[in-house]
Amino acid sequence: MQDLRIGLLLGIRQIQRASLWTTLLIIAVILFTFINLVALSGILIGIIDSSLREVRTGALGDITISPLTGETQIKETERFLKTLPNHPEIATFSPRLTGLATIEANYQERRDLRDDADVITVMLTGIDPVAEDLTSGLSQMVSAGEYFSAGETGYILMGKLNIERYAAEFGDAFDSLKNVYPGDTVMITVDGQSREFTVKGIVDSKVDLISTAVYIPEREFRRLFNRTDHDANQIAVRLQPGFNEYTIRDRLRASELATLATINSFTEDIPKFLIDMRTTFNLLGLFTGAIGLVVASITIFIVIFINAISRRRQIGILKAIGISRRAIEYAYITQAAFYAITGAIIGILITQFIIIPYFEQNPINFPFANASLSISLDDMLLRSGALFAVTLIAGFIPAWMITRQNTLNAILGRR
Repeated sequence: MQDLRIGLLLGIRQIQRASLWTTLLIIAVILFTFINLVALSGILIGIIDSSLREVRTGALGDITISPLTGETQIKETERFLKTLPNHPEIATFSPRLTGLATIEANYQERRDLRDDADVITVMLTGIDPVAEDLTSGLSQMVSAGEYFSAGETGYILMGKLNIERYAAEFGDAFDSLKNVYPGDTVMITVDGQSREFTVKGIVDSKVDLISTAVYIPEREFRRLFNRTDHDANQIAVRLQPGFNEYTIRDRLRASELATLATINSFTEDIPKFLIDMRTTFNLLGLFTGAIGLVVASITIFIVIFINAISRRRQIGILKAIGISRRAIEYAYITQAAFYAITGAIIGILITQFIIIPYFEQNPINFPFANASLSISLDDMLLRSGALFAVTLIAGFIPAWMITRQNTLNAILGRR
């Protein structure tokens, strides 16, 4: 214990007498290493988290109600529509009807039936425009044209990836129509029956489920598909803020509704490739962060090693007057701890109050998400702990190497 107290005292004295620029340089190395650990992995994870958030908000909802295995529609959908409003935790919900259809554009310009038709196969989604907008904010995704007005007929909304000028940036990944703009007329065909519709707007989303869909009012959908029943293919449910999706899911599963449909939380319906990408990006962040830790530890080792060599005579004198090797080692560990703690604290403050708010206001525009920095305080503390441990080791090793020397040789400056 006495060695520790003496080591702390010697370490504090060395910090006070050290060159200001050297101290600032080491703290800066720690600071930027910490930011590298946090920012890079935070952005990589932020890409996936932002994608998941957009899928939750715009496509699946907090809870998804879908047909039972082997079924194509939700049985007795009307019971769901009457029961769900009785749960105060549920903010909104939107029943959706889906079916495959073909859409042809520019057919008025075809001079010969032998010419290739500009036609694609799409997933047509029938919605209640008001309920859908409250649930997914679909009207906010209309980048060109307008959203549905109440009671109007003969209009559709097209996802941007169904249109060539938007889909071209993805190569041949999506079939698309040429020269389609809001106000243009297209032909929708279902089971051999065709009908003209006017494109009311273009839906622009980074979620493929939305950008490849074509939306149509529910009444029009039922006419096209000759659906006389009221059963939906999906119901997306949004919860009030603060309520746990698992709790509400379990409550719904415990009711008689569980015999009519599959009730899943959003987490259960996350596409597997997104989970795999999140794991991969996390590993990439850890790998690059580990490289940063190694660079920081080498830098600190070199600085403290040079400092210890330049003070080799003082170390010899300290040993000669009875100061133990362990106390001297504690002194250099104290220095390293000071650099690590100071750099990490500054890094946490900068990340929490500058970097994270900046990226929230200015997310990075990726093709499939608007990514912000995804890092929690617990993650920052974990990374600062790893940086602290590496810095202590880097401070201890040079002190241990120098204090092993013979006392007389150290005083005389001999190797």
